[in-house]
Amino acid sequence: MMNNVQLIGRLVGAPELAKTPKDRNYCRTTLAVNRRYKNSEGEHEADFVTVIFWGKLAETLGAYGKKGMLISINGQLHAYSYEGKDQVRHYRTEVIADNFQMLESRTTVARREALAVQGEVDTPVLAAEELPF
Repeated sequence: MMNNVQLIGRLVGAPELAKTPKDRNYCRTTLAVNRRYKNSEGEHEADFVTVIFWGKLAETLGAYGKKGMLISINGQLHAYSYEGKDQVRHYRTEVIADNFQMLESRTTVARREALAVQGEVDTPVLAAEELPF
């Protein structure tokens, strides 16, 4: 059996490093991943995927990751359910990251942040033929 997930997308928010009660570092963030095909209006829709990073990966992403940054992630899909305080069963699906790679330079990120301050947007959508695989 194999459980392998590969995603390329943009960080929805700035990753925040946290610790478990046993003092283990982790980071939970959301990755916006464009779908391959366009909808009926001719636009690409996105899926928002929760990704968990542990240990040194979490520390690195917490230190260098920024909102809007383009990254690739390899990991494993983790699906589980739990009973909430409202006595209702909740279902979650997350990706537990094994590694990641930043796909933009610091200057590109800084330029995008400067444009965002000016009210302009510079987050290009990768077309299927532009993907590196």
